[in-house]
Amino acid sequence: MNTSCNDVKTLLASYLDGELSPDQGGPVRTHLLACGACRETMQEGKVIRRWFHDARERFEIPQGFAARTARRAFAGDPGLLQPAPVESRPLLSFVLGLAALAAGLLFVFSLFLQRESLPQDDRLDAGERFWDPTVQEGSTPLSVEREVDPEETDDVEDELR
Repeated sequence: MNTSCNDVKTLLASYLDGELSPDQGGPVRTHLLACGACRETMQEGKVIRRWFHDARERFEIPQGFAARTARRAFAGDPGLLQPAPVESRPLLSFVLGLAALAAGLLFVFSLFLQRESLPQDDRLDAGERFWDPTVQEGSTPLSVEREVDPEETDDVEDELR
């Protein structure tokens, strides 16, 4: 009988717990020998079960715990779902308020600085400050040509040597 991966994955928890009969466990075992992916899933399941088994040995469950829990649940006890009472801490409240005030002032100051760095008039001639004054109106800086003094090129060539 061919067992698919989906079939094995649904039976894997029962297989690991030893709940399958030999007739049911045989095809699962055969599939695990042939399929690496399912075998890896089984190994992960073993690790998780071992972790829970080890944790169960570390903690002792008090006698009657399940009965008390069931009684409280059926009685409508919300348990820890009710919010705990808030303690009044005046110093903490003062510090938190002061921090909020400081953050607000810092925000307002940053807005003021940003506003001061913006241009003050409606003109968009910001480029006037950066263009070469020798550029004639209507031309672009890329098309500007200037005459080169032959003595300047000699000085540059001397520096390069």
